[in-house]
Amino acid sequence: MSDDEVRGQINKRLTLNWLIQGAAQHAGMTFHHLIRDELDALDPRLLLLYDQYALINLLQYWHLEGVLLLGWPSRFWRRAGSNPRHPFFGHPLLSRFGGILAAEAKRRALDRCKEKRVTRLPILFAFQTLKLIAHLQAIEAPHRSKLVELAKKSASTIWGIPTERFDADLGKPTPFGTPIRVRNFQGAIFHAALVGLGGVVQRDDSLVVVGRGTNWQLLTKELVKGTAELICLHGLNNLSEDTYCEVMEATDRIDYEPWMLQTGGELWRRLLDVVPDGRAMANVLMCMARLSPKSLESLMLAVIEQPEWARELLARLTDETEPALSD
Repeated sequence: MSDDEVRGQINKRLTLNWLIQGAAQHAGMTFHHLIRDELDALDPRLLLLYDQYALINLLQYWHLEGVLLLGWPSRFWRRAGSNPRHPFFGHPLLSRFGGILAAEAKRRALDRCKEKRVTRLPILFAFQTLKLIAHLQAIEAPHRSKLVELAKKSASTIWGIPTERFDADLGKPTPFGTPIRVRNFQGAIFHAALVGLGGVVQRDDSLVVVGRGTNWQLLTKELVKGTAELICLHGLNNLSEDTYCEVMEATDRIDYEPWMLQTGGELWRRLLDVVPDGRAMANVLMCMARLSPKSLESLMLAVIEQPEWARELLARLTDETEPALSD
C-alpha cells in the first residue's frame, strides 16, 4: 500500500473515531430520558442530575481546568487548518469543520443551561461540578446493580444489540484489551484521570463490548461508544496486519479523544438529521465504515454542507444491506 493510500486509511479511521465519540456524546445528552420511569423509581433526583452532568461534561472544555490542560478550543481548531504540526492538519474534515462544530456544540449546550440549572459562571461552574459528582456518587451507591442493568438496557435500545453482548460495571475503570496509547503529557494526565472506558474484546468465539464508568451516565456512554467501535470494525477487516497497526498507531490516541468528544456530538446530530426513515443506525454506521476513504470523506462533507444530497447518498448506501450486528 502506497503512502497516499495509508494516509487515506488514517484519515478514514480518524473520521470513524470522530463518529464513534460523537455517537456517545450525542446519546449522553438524552439517553437517560429513555428510561425515565426506571430512574424515577430509584430516585427522582437522578434525571435532572444526569441532565446537568451531560452538560457539564461538554462545557468543561471551555472552562478553566479544561483550558489549562488542553488550551483554548478556538485556537486549537484555528491551528488545525494552518499548522502542519497540528494532529488534524492532514485531515480535510477535522481541519476545516472542527472549529465550526465545536462552536455550535457549545452554543447548544449553553442554551440548555438555564433550563437544567447549570451555572455559566466560571468559578461557580467548578464548584457545581464537584458538588454534582459527589451527589451522584451518594445517590447511586445503593442502586449500583440496578443501574448497571439499566445502562445495558439503554445502550441496547440505542443500537439494537442484545444486552448479553455487554460487560458493564460501575467504578474506577482499569484498562483492558489493547493498552492505551500514551504519547505525551496530556495523554498521561488523561490516563491517570480516567473516569470512563469502553471498547471491544474477544472472548471465546465472540466480540464483547466492555464498558466501565464512575457513574451511570459515563458507563452508558462507554457502552454506546464501545458498540459503535464494534460496528466500525467492519471498516478495518480488509487491511493487512502491517497497515492496520500503522493506522491504529497514528489514530487511536487518548489525547485525541477530548477534541473528538467536543465536536463529535454535533457531527452525529447532523448525521441523524439526514438518515432516511426506517434505517437502523447500526446498519447505517456499518455501511459507512465499509466505504473507501474518499467515499467516506465525500459523504461526511455532504452531511455537513449538503444535507439533502447526503440523505440521498445514505438511502442508496443502505439499501439491501444486512443488519450490522447479525454476525
